[in-house]
Amino acid sequence: MDLKSAFLNGYIDEVYVSQPPGFEDHKHPDHVFKLKKALCGLKQVPRQWYERLSNFLLSHEYERGKID
Repeated sequence: MDLKSAFLNGYIDEVYVSQPPGFEDHKHPDHVFKLKKALCGLKQVPRQWYERLSNFLLSHEYERGKID
């Protein structure tokens, strides 16, 4: 597993961001963008990455420890 790019290639459920400076749509200034891939620096990325890893391991008959 390549941990250096794990967050960059991670999937996220539903995260919306405002229009970044220089990319504003003047016809729709109140619209937001829905992210399809994770971005470095988002608070949701580690949680989503861990959830995806946990679901994968559980689906392959691993068991969650009591401490986790």
